[in-house]
Amino acid sequence: MRISDLKVYQKFLFRNKLYTLVSIVGFAVSLTFVILLGIYVKQELSVDSFHTKKDRIFLLAHDTASSFGNPVADFVKDKCPEVESYTRIHYTPVVLGEKGQSRIKADALFADPSFFDTFSFKLIEGTPSQVLVPLKSVVVTKSFANKMFAGKNPLGARLSINNTEHTITGVMEDIPQNTQIPQADFVVNYKSITQLWGGDWILNTADNFGFTMYFVEKEGSDLPAKTSMLLELFKKEFWFYKNGFTEDLKFIPLEDAYFKIDESYSPIRKNSKTLITVYTGIVILILVIALLNYINMTVAQAGFRGKEAAMKKLLGCSRRQIVLQLLTESFLMTSFTFILGLFMAFLIEPFFNNLLNTNLNLFSQFTPSLIFIAVIFVLLISIVAGFIPAIIISGFNPLEIVKGTFARKVKAKYSKVLIVFQYIVAITLLICSFFIKQQSDFLVNYDQGFNRDGILVMNNVLDSIQLDGFKDKLKSISGVELVSYSRGTPVTGSNNYSFEVDGIQYSFQELAVDPEFFKIFGIKIFPTGIEPTNDTYWVNQFAFNALHPDSVSFRANFGHNNYNQIAGIVSDFNFKSLREPISLMRIRNLPHGHIPWNIVVKIAKGADLNQTADQIKDTYSKYSGGEFFESRFVDDTVQQAYEKEKKTSQIISAFTILTIVIMVMGVFAMSLYLIRQKEKEIGIRKVNGATESEILRMLNFDSFVRVFVAFVFACPIAYYAMNRWLEGFAYKIELSWWVFAAAGLIVLVLSLLSVSWQSLKAARANPVDSLKSE
Repeated sequence: MRISDLKVYQKFLFRNKLYTLVSIVGFAVSLTFVILLGIYVKQELSVDSFHTKKDRIFLLAHDTASSFGNPVADFVKDKCPEVESYTRIHYTPVVLGEKGQSRIKADALFADPSFFDTFSFKLIEGTPSQVLVPLKSVVVTKSFANKMFAGKNPLGARLSINNTEHTITGVMEDIPQNTQIPQADFVVNYKSITQLWGGDWILNTADNFGFTMYFVEKEGSDLPAKTSMLLELFKKEFWFYKNGFTEDLKFIPLEDAYFKIDESYSPIRKNSKTLITVYTGIVILILVIALLNYINMTVAQAGFRGKEAAMKKLLGCSRRQIVLQLLTESFLMTSFTFILGLFMAFLIEPFFNNLLNTNLNLFSQFTPSLIFIAVIFVLLISIVAGFIPAIIISGFNPLEIVKGTFARKVKAKYSKVLIVFQYIVAITLLICSFFIKQQSDFLVNYDQGFNRDGILVMNNVLDSIQLDGFKDKLKSISGVELVSYSRGTPVTGSNNYSFEVDGIQYSFQELAVDPEFFKIFGIKIFPTGIEPTNDTYWVNQFAFNALHPDSVSFRANFGHNNYNQIAGIVSDFNFKSLREPISLMRIRNLPHGHIPWNIVVKIAKGADLNQTADQIKDTYSKYSGGEFFESRFVDDTVQQAYEKEKKTSQIISAFTILTIVIMVMGVFAMSLYLIRQKEKEIGIRKVNGATESEILRMLNFDSFVRVFVAFVFACPIAYYAMNRWLEGFAYKIELSWWVFAAAGLIVLVLSLLSVSWQSLKAARANPVDSLKSE
């Protein structure tokens, strides 16, 4: 491209400021989100790809969880010669420091000594096969070591974890973002977990789900092929298979596990493959819409630039030279908008990370390979964006200029189709964003059958001696209304008990509570007349209907011929996510002296929640000798349970707004082009007596038709998509007709506003000028 041609292009851009501004801003904003979302999708799809043995590592899972009891790992290795090694992990918060001293909370990962041989986490200090062998050994992360030891070498230092001393035997790089392994502060020899759980039983029993297990397959073996054989053995060996609690077993490849584990209580990090697919689709849609807008904008100017191209042909330039010049202009425009988009991506990176709850770092992503991909991307986009306008502009006949018959017209059929496509995308996204927001609000505000306001739930670490008198001490705090001790709550979970009666499998959630529990949560009890004791149960209405107790004695079989009386029926309440229906629940009395898991405090209406919570914390600290205080309000816990839906709503809303902005820019640009194509027709109509309002109706009618056609296509697409999404919820909203109508109306209004200014200008123009120019 010659300097003179570059100057001509520069003059064209400055002379057509509106075209230049809309093209640059629209393309740059689109590329900003394409860059951010594209890198995020790439990061998520490459999770755990850095492990050397990634192709031979499998996660053991079943249909309800991805964790098992500790002995299961040895059992699998004994029965499967295909297993080379395994590692178990257990992720949990712990407390550092001695009693009576300053204590802090940290995140610990308990793991087998084979952990660093299985996974390729980089060790700064220590040998992978030996660093976790000593009992009570700890490998700390680099950032934790710097924080705790101020740059000193921590090797050999002591670390008190839950009041038990451990020795630091190694230092590792921080666990990265692109792995499913939880980002802990340190890794501890797994046998130290006995100190956390108060005994060796956790290592000796399979009747729990405390460990996530990864198995390394021997080279040339097929470990997943052993699944059926193992499943039959599990049904004979482990209670949760014997009793039908679960009937599934599978080995999930390491790189697939990140997307295939869905249960909320799994310790490993996870993401939704569906969401990643949606994000990928959004990236493609934004890029396509941005390209279509740019092409439409350039085509809108084709008639005016065609005269320049035709003149060059008269001066001896070939069509090939003109095409290359226009493609070069497209490359310059794309490169500039990409750089601007990249700069904007850095600016909004914090907002993007908060929106997707991720930790994307653009600087760390700029590897030589990614830079090469970016250059190829810009080159391809510039070719795609510039090819169609280049062919159109370079195709004008120079003889028309000589004859004086040059007309600034380009067929608009394809441009109209592209505008309809943008309308379809905008209406579909609007409908979906409205329904997702409604469902998110519905989940958070749904009456789950228990009180949520002003209830503080604390994790208990007090012993039976410390608990004596503690409840009265809390009640003496101004603002505290009620206090309850319990094992489990409607929001923190509980024990699960499964059994069989007359060939029917039952799976109960069980709470152990004191009488204040029902008052705090407002759970209604319908007494049966049986006196509550430590051997009786309260059951929810759903369980009562399922058990068919004796109508006189209210005795029911709770498995293994253990008959217990039912003291009362409690109103059904949702103690699981609203994605699932109400299930079986039994509640028993928590005997005096038994250690509760939770301390539940009801703060009086009108009291200052934060101030009262601080007073509770101070009282708790005095009783516990400085033990770490962990608590959460019930309402906050419920809100947190549906964070995924809220984030999805925010993401779809953000990209809906972006799509609409790009659409409005495109419609505005195309209205300029299409109205210019009708300048002669408008002039003739005005000469023949047409009024401004008639001209406006004629010009705006086309927009109305295009939006209507898009609405007809968008509604079934959005209806199908939302119905499929809502299938994942037991409690959900209805798809109201007015949401579809509102989305169509919003796009119609925006479309009319986008074209009305140009339409009004054209309707008021002097017809003589347009007829002269034609």
